[in-house]
This record gives sequence, C-alpha cells and structure tokens, in this order.
Amino acid sequence: MNLWRIEDNRVVLSLHEAQFKVWDCDRRFIAYIAGTQSGKTSFGPWWLHKTIRAMGPGDYIAATASYDLFKLKMLPEIRNTFEHILRIGRFWAGDGVIELINPLTGKFQARRATDMMWGRIILRSAQSPGGLESASGKAAWLDEAGQDGFGLDAWEAVLRRLSLSQGPILITTTPYNLGWLKTEIYDRWTAGNPNYFVVQAPSTVNPAFPVAEMERARTEMADWKYQMFYLGKFGRPAGMIYGDYNETVHLV
Repeated sequence: MNLWRIEDNRVVLSLHEAQFKVWDCDRRFIAYIAGTQSGKTSFGPWWLHKTIRAMGPGDYIAATASYDLFKLKMLPEIRNTFEHILRIGRFWAGDGVIELINPLTGKFQARRATDMMWGRIILRSAQSPGGLESASGKAAWLDEAGQDGFGLDAWEAVLRRLSLSQGPILITTTPYNLGWLKTEIYDRWTAGNPNYFVVQAPSTVNPAFPVAEMERARTEMADWKYQMFYLGKFGRPAGMIYGDYNETVHLV
C-alpha cells in the first residue's frame, strides 16, 4: 500500500482504517499495535509531521529499539518523508538530527550542526539510553518499542524528556512480549485512563497484505505467536504460568 500520492502539486495521504484512527486521536499517549507489515513504520513520520505543524518550533524525538532497526527501517522512512517528499528536512548525520526548515522563510537556518535551528528531529535508539536522556522534546515517535531492546528505562527516559511540554507520544509496534507496553500503556487504556489510546489491528488491515499469507501463518504457527505477530494482540506462550502466580496459594 502506497501511503502517499501527489495531486495538484500537493501530497495526499491514503490512510487505511487503523492509521486513520491514530491520525484522528488527540490523546497524549497513543499506541498503534498491529501485525507485521501493517503500515506502522511508514505511518510514523507523517504523524510526526502533523504534530510538528501543530506544535511549532523546537525539538522532537524519533527513537527505535536498536541501532539496526534505526539504520534499516526508521532512518530511511523519516528521511524519505521529510527530505525527499516534503522537502522540509536536512539530515545532519554526525549529530543524528534532522533539521527542519523555517516555514516562515522557507530556508534552513543552520550552517553547522551546532547552530540554532527552527526545529530538529532528534534520532536515537534505545540501545543508547544516554542519547535519550540528553534530549528534550515537544513530542516523540517510538517505533518497535514493544521489542525487548526497548526497555522500561528507555520509555521512562522519553517521558522525562517530554515532561516540560507534556507532549504527545506515538508508539508504533508489533507486540513481542508482555512487558511495559502492556502494563504501562495497554492496561491503562483498558482501565479507562483518558490519557491513553490503543489501536490494535491485524496485518490484513493493510490492503496489500496477502490473505493467503495470513492463513499460512494461522495454520502453521503457535497460536500465541500468531496472535502477536499477525493479529497485533498480546499472547501468552503455552506453559507460561507465572503471570497467574499467587504466593498465598502456591507457597507451602
């Protein structure tokens, strides 16, 4: 599915159902939890651009679980969106930032990466938590934050960096475990906390995802894996019982 097209010299987005629900949400903490190849990483830069337009000049954070994911998935998507499609970003590789053009002048302000910029997208991975601690921001996009490599400490670091602005955060991920993404985000949403919103979707929410591949995964994979990686739901591996452990019952 191609997320964007050009019409009358304007960029027009073609969002599927799950992406539109995220786009239309005004909660502070939004999690788009979905199956593989459902259009999560490709959507993140567009949400970030919308948020930057609303919040104005300053620093923004884009982070992912590992350096490999950053290099192979997040960086190409965010550079393509801001540099090549919208033409409002300039990548400073040495400092890991994308400078944002000043919309009033139509120009980039910085001559060096250390110069004052109208706005920046600070690019980081959870493998370098110090990099998250050193950044402050007005909003954040966290890709594949459900992976083991994106721990609770990294999530809390991002929260601290946004504490002054109380800025919004978008998480785009497949569920990989029953960790903080479930306890800190999903469980609070299901409990009715008004700060949180979760969109869950199967891989086939992307119209380009083959139904035959979905059926192959359903029949060949363990059910809990299928639930997570193709339906975007939290699954519990067979034999995993410690989540139901009660010391008053089981201790002898």
